[in-house]
Amino acid sequence: MTILNVEKTLQKIEDFYGEVPFILREISRDEKDFVTSVQKLFHLMGSNKVFSPKETELYAIAGAVGNNGSHCLAFHIKQAIKFGATEEELFQVILIAALMSESSALAVGLRKLKEAQK
Repeated sequence: MTILNVEKTLQKIEDFYGEVPFILREISRDEKDFVTSVQKLFHLMGSNKVFSPKETELYAIAGAVGNNGSHCLAFHIKQAIKFGATEEELFQVILIAALMSESSALAVGLRKLKEAQK
């Protein structure tokens, strides 16, 4: 495992995103937790070889919508715009994510209703 300098890494994150997300700033108080979180962040969000930065942010938006993560949603919308996402792309990804959340809730709720009627 590569050891990261916390302050230099926070600066690298700020240089890339224009700010340090609240969660990372808070986690940085514990070096082990910070290193684990940042390595995962850099792997999935920073050096992703499969998706473009814009696509990565659109997927992050979908996840934030699906998990009702308003703080993450605000951050990733701003980043997606920075990477060239259009208002229509943002609108559509939010609608799709909301639809999937609704479908998931219906699948659980309706199955439980069916089970209770047996």
